[in-house]
Amino acid sequence: LSSSSAASDVYKRQVSTQSTGIDMKKCLYLIFLVLLAGLCNSQKINMYTTSYGWNDNSPPSDQIAYPKSDGWPTIHNVATEGSGTYDDPITFATDKSEIPVGTRVYVYHLRKYFIMEDDCVECDQDWKNNKYHIDMWMGPNHSSPEPALNNCEDKVTRDSAAVYVRPPTDLPVERTPLFNGTHCTAIIFG
Repeated sequence: LSSSSAASDVYKRQVSTQSTGIDMKKCLYLIFLVLLAGLCNSQKINMYTTSYGWNDNSPPSDQIAYPKSDGWPTIHNVATEGSGTYDDPITFATDKSEIPVGTRVYVYHLRKYFIMEDDCVECDQDWKNNKYHIDMWMGPNHSSPEPALNNCEDKVTRDSAAVYVRPPTDLPVERTPLFNGTHCTAIIFG
């Protein structure tokens, strides 16, 4: 009797699965592919990373090439040093064919998120030679004392830094500003 009952249960499960049209193996495979696509969306690239501020922006200002007010998929209208979280990223510049406008990155040695909102002539030239290069905004939205700003820019520059393009939203963040308007406050990791 128990083997007949077990066979009946198997038959019911097969009929139930067939009546819904769901192939469990295919369903699990599709779920796996969706999860894999999400993981593959983030990409770690070693890049040349530099920094700029009001004084060495061209022209000296907080103007950006891709302000939100002009319809770009960005969040700022001027270069901004946010807190560096995913929801409050800092402006960065590069060639828009290297990293699309509005794309977030995470710079590992600074533990901060940035968003692509500006153009960088040197980055454009580097990208023509297939060299990844981002230029990260630092400091306030006004002129800063020299050489303090330049020295701080030099402190965060790396010839080859781990940068995550389209990173997960929950990576660790150091909220200390890179430059507080008068002196360098950047904290470097690794």
